[in-house]
Amino acid sequence: SAGPAGEAHPRSRRGILELAGAIRCTTGRSPFAFLRYGCYCGLGGRGWPKDRVDWCCFHHDCCYGRAEQAGCQPKTESYHWECKDNSAVCDSLEDKCQKMACECDREAAKCFSKAPYHRKYLLWPDFMCSEIQPLCR
Repeated sequence: SAGPAGEAHPRSRRGILELAGAIRCTTGRSPFAFLRYGCYCGLGGRGWPKDRVDWCCFHHDCCYGRAEQAGCQPKTESYHWECKDNSAVCDSLEDKCQKMACECDREAAKCFSKAPYHRKYLLWPDFMCSEIQPLCR
């Protein structure tokens, strides 16, 4: 899509796609690896996170929650970012909501890059997630 002066913004898509790009940039993994993982990666979330990757998703959900409380819509927020040295960079953002969404996604991607990935939690069934869940901090 072209910006106001006709310049291209190849990375400005829709919310969740920004996260997908940040994941690929930071971890080198396919975003699909995190689409349905554990109890929190993907849509919704309940129970106790299964491992460090799942905790990353839990904290990302909390981060989006804070953005929503601030009146933003991080799930659909499109923003411009760059991939530099295996890290998503969103320093140039002025808009509060874009900045919040980008920070959430950036932190999640960074978190994924440090967490060991366990294939057994890919496509983890919802019913195997407990009733007890942690609180956002």
